[in-house]
Amino acid sequence: MPLFLADTSIWAWAQRSERPDIREKLADRYESGEIVTCVPVILEAMHRPETAGQYREQFDRLFAPLERLPLGNASVERALGVQRDLAAASNGNHRRPAIDFLIAATAEAAGEEVILWSFDRDLKVICEHTGQPSESEISTGPGH
Repeated sequence: MPLFLADTSIWAWAQRSERPDIREKLADRYESGEIVTCVPVILEAMHRPETAGQYREQFDRLFAPLERLPLGNASVERALGVQRDLAAASNGNHRRPAIDFLIAATAEAAGEEVILWSFDRDLKVICEHTGQPSESEISTGPGH
């Protein structure tokens, strides 16, 4: 059974009414134990709660039950290497959010059974460069 590292973009779009398909897919994969996470995703996602109570409730409900992939030094070095490679390969392609390089490297280090699942153009570019398993949601129109 594959595991999916759901990027912050998936968690965010699952909350929006415009994309019930992403919400349903996340719920199905979550319930079947196919979703994993990592510290960079949690840090990004958990900046949204406005109060300590909201933070605790959201963390306990969404992230506490999930397996957390480790962000080790090898992943940090891989993230730096991929950014350098993208800079050398084309002008500007390395200009992606730093956290996306860390998320991609964390998923890649976990092995072929972990698929990086996102609705994020930056992660798509990174994954195309590394060749790691990924699944990208498709836009349904402007702003989606």
